[in-house]
Amino acid sequence: MATIRKQSIYSSIYIYSGFAIGAFNVLFLFPKFFTPEEFGLTRILMDIALILSMICTAGTLPVAMKFYPYYKHYLPKEKNELPTLVMMIGMLMCLLLYFAFPLIEPIALRKFADRSPILANHLRLVIPLTISLVALSMLEAFSWIIGKTILSNFLKEFMFRIVVLLAILAWVLGLIKDYSIFIELYAYLYFIPIAILAWAIVRSQFFKLVFQRSTVTKKLSGAMVKFGGAYFLGNILNVVAKTNDTIIIASQSTGGLADAAIFTIATYLITVMDVPQRSLVSAALPQIALAWKDKDLARLDRLYKKTALNLLVIAAGILGVVLLNIPAFVHMLGPSYGGMSMLMLILGISKLIDLGTGLNGHILQLSRHWKIDLFTNMFFVLISIILNYFLTRTYGIVGTAIGSLIAIILFNFIRFYYIKRIYGMQPFSWRNGLTLLVAGGLTFALYSISFHDFIWINLIIKSVLFVLTFAFIVIRFNISPEITELYKMARSRMMQRRS
Repeated sequence: MATIRKQSIYSSIYIYSGFAIGAFNVLFLFPKFFTPEEFGLTRILMDIALILSMICTAGTLPVAMKFYPYYKHYLPKEKNELPTLVMMIGMLMCLLLYFAFPLIEPIALRKFADRSPILANHLRLVIPLTISLVALSMLEAFSWIIGKTILSNFLKEFMFRIVVLLAILAWVLGLIKDYSIFIELYAYLYFIPIAILAWAIVRSQFFKLVFQRSTVTKKLSGAMVKFGGAYFLGNILNVVAKTNDTIIIASQSTGGLADAAIFTIATYLITVMDVPQRSLVSAALPQIALAWKDKDLARLDRLYKKTALNLLVIAAGILGVVLLNIPAFVHMLGPSYGGMSMLMLILGISKLIDLGTGLNGHILQLSRHWKIDLFTNMFFVLISIILNYFLTRTYGIVGTAIGSLIAIILFNFIRFYYIKRIYGMQPFSWRNGLTLLVAGGLTFALYSISFHDFIWINLIIKSVLFVLTFAFIVIRFNISPEITELYKMARSRMMQRRS
């Protein structure tokens, strides 16, 4: 757990720094210097590209994570062809997409032309976006395998947002005067971190290009094809579940891309809760794969409990601060982005439930019962699309948020039930309940109190009081032993420096 903790801390620093830059882009620059439709286009293109990139990776990334420990154990790197195989499949799928796109494009144009005409004019840009996401996903998986999680998180979460910021500033300063040029440039920005990460992996000499089939591949090929084929579908379903809301909003909501922009900002503000999970997953996934290989259920149980509790504590603290600052967000964005309060509350509760149930999906995904993860993903996609479609048509973007909340509750309950039933593991204790009670009580109490007439001073006071009080209770009652240990280590180092 010490290795996971160290990598998670450094990754979290870069991810939060990147989030701060991204927040400046999303909350200030995009709304101020672009129309809601122009901003919404960047989100929709990215969501469509995410779905297509999952198709192009063809389930190879979970295969690489699950089976690489076996390849490493039985083969020297000069004979390990798994990375080469993964890259070749990705390249082939990208070529197929490129040649199939002219057949797909007319169908998409008919769906979005009425409510989102600007998307119809730039739909072709999903091709470079998709290819760049495929390349980045593969390189990220390789970097996780060789332990370069900090570098991959720095490039993907921090550097990419810096590059986006520079592109926006070029638009603001008039260096880019045509929006078509800006959105064209935006579609190619991922290739910058891709080049750096590829160079770092090649320089590490950890992988070799191997085109000869090994004995391990011959032995495991049946299981790999079966597993990868299932996750080829499962990963697509997972991304569809996460992106169908904005796509449905763009095609069904009366506001079209403008409503998609509002929903994107609310989602982005809540996405700050995802940061601990992003850094934790990149560090924990190889540990989970190794534990399954060694059939070490006790180690898995510890990982399950600790990650669920730590994610819940951090997410509950972040959600409290975000909810307390809702009036500031609405005030800053203006009347066009009104009605975000209820939207953010519902989305925040959804995210808290998803994070508070721990790494259940990753535990199932890498186990011999991986089909449960696949079927729950299928269920999640089906129920979320149905709920989002009908609730969005009836209640607008708030209906979309409600649909996502219901789907997430059902989705995580089913996963929790199967892990408990099959492996006898569950992540909850009195510490989880106390975390929710303290965070919820503090948020409600401070939201109801006004300390100053000036909105910014009032919200700063509330945020500081919440963070200090919540942190004090978490450490004083040792709610999370991991967080308490980090606090003691930090305090000890500060005292040593002073002395």
